[in-house]
Amino acid sequence: MSTYQYIEILAKSSSSDTPYTVRCYLEENKTSFFCSCPAGDNRMLCKHVRKIIAGDASILYDRNQKNELEKISNHLQETQIPLLLLEINKSEDFLEEAKKNVKKAKKNLENVILNESKQ
Repeated sequence: MSTYQYIEILAKSSSSDTPYTVRCYLEENKTSFFCSCPAGDNRMLCKHVRKIIAGDASILYDRNQKNELEKISNHLQETQIPLLLLEINKSEDFLEEAKKNVKKAKKNLENVILNESKQ
């Protein structure tokens, strides 16, 4: 018999004072998250779910839900979700670094072109 848990977390909204509801369904071989934010309504991975699966308490609208967040984190340690989240975070860091490098290269090219055109 598999263990089943349902946990609801109220997540802070950056656009209003009304929190979003993140519903977490935790089973032995299946984990599902649903958020009431616009991205979640479109079945996209939103920042609210990402912060909850990362165990980031800053997303909690109600600080008294830290125990629920800890239950989710403990459950997720038995899944591949933390590794997948780490892969996303590393890729996003790599992307940000690449964006900085592109910006720097464009600025260097701009400097060379502007300096050469002045001669």
